[in-house]
Amino acid sequence: MNWVEKYRPKSLDEVVGNRKAKEELKRWIEDYISGKDRRPVILAGPPGCGKTTMARALGRDYNLDVIELNASDNRSAEIVRSIVGSAAESKSILGRRILVVLDEIDGISGTMDKGGLREILNIIKTAKNPIIMTANDIYKPSLKPLRERCKVINLRPLPTNTILSVLKKIAQEEGLDVDEETLKLIAKHAQGDLRAAINDLESLALGGSLSPEEAKKLDSRNVEKSIFDVIKMILKTTKYDIALSTLWDLKEDLETLEEWLSENIPREYKKIGEVATAYDYLSKGDMFLGRGKRRQNYNLWRYASALMGTGVALAKEEKYRGFTPYGRPKVFTKLLQNKSKREILKRILSKISSKTHVSTKRAREDLIYLSTILERDPYLGAELVRFFEFTEEEVEYLTDKNTAKKIFKILKEREKKKEIKKDKIKKKEEKKESKGKQITLETFLQ
Repeated sequence: MNWVEKYRPKSLDEVVGNRKAKEELKRWIEDYISGKDRRPVILAGPPGCGKTTMARALGRDYNLDVIELNASDNRSAEIVRSIVGSAAESKSILGRRILVVLDEIDGISGTMDKGGLREILNIIKTAKNPIIMTANDIYKPSLKPLRERCKVINLRPLPTNTILSVLKKIAQEEGLDVDEETLKLIAKHAQGDLRAAINDLESLALGGSLSPEEAKKLDSRNVEKSIFDVIKMILKTTKYDIALSTLWDLKEDLETLEEWLSENIPREYKKIGEVATAYDYLSKGDMFLGRGKRRQNYNLWRYASALMGTGVALAKEEKYRGFTPYGRPKVFTKLLQNKSKREILKRILSKISSKTHVSTKRAREDLIYLSTILERDPYLGAELVRFFEFTEEEVEYLTDKNTAKKIFKILKEREKKKEIKKDKIKKKEEKKESKGKQITLETFLQ
């Protein structure tokens, strides 16, 4: 048995971190059993924060038989119906209530998996047993119907000290000869992922090399997690020094940071003035970034990082509290897609370049701002679409299918109104003309 399973908590009290989430989960199951709240629950959070462990522990604490299915491995409607459907409706062999646990629900969000997702939506309507789903990224657009029908409980990455305390206990239980510095390095490298930290400890122990030098060689986890932490600090803080020091730990380059900030500024900042100021600082940072590259004077990048980090952070009038669902850069990810997508991008850039008399390179830099306007204000977006003569396919590329449909619906309605107005004017003119002819004829007869 690997150490992750060997030392997995058996009850909620043993689960470390995320105290509020644990309390919320307890209240939910008690409300479910009493009939107050029969919605399923989604535990959302990064890998290794305790989502599955918490679900299993809840089952044991409340004497429920847990039936677990990994949704990303079993995506078809038929499998979901046969396993989840029957478990959600019946009792166990022992006559106890069943707790259905669906892991990695965000793994079935693709086009090919819509049947499985639809089946889950059907099952939760009639389920007689509690259902817990887990997800790393619950804010994918395709999962919106599921979010609306469920209670979402957000979990956070575990603090380094919390992970360290668990590693110390395991080291003691396993009789490992390891110093605290090595354990601290393992805990820090895990970046909030307890499962990864335990696996790393076991791996180093099996290799017989539990030293700080070996711990330093551990690969840094998932760049996306790292950059999520950085943009969160920049967009949440109002302190200059925190925003600046946050960039020191960034594993990615400044161009990638710019893409992520561009995507998430309008998600965090609520006032138009704040958004405009933040984008202004971002564009100035981009200017220094470009100059540094062209002149091979990389000292200019310090100004770029200051503008992108502290400038964007201080653009807001107040600190926004609460959870914000940050997203991956749309334009950034779309550049990596297949040839047909690149052809669409080429057409978009050509149209922007032609209409605004700028280079395609400059047009590419402005794409993120254009995408944001189209998504946030479809009426203004419709004017821009008409001006640039974008097709529905091109608007869908810049935003998503629903936004594209909404914008083209607005355009069609406007065209319809224009046609109606034209018809009215035409009829008035015809009426005047007809009246004029009638008078002339009467005059002639007289």
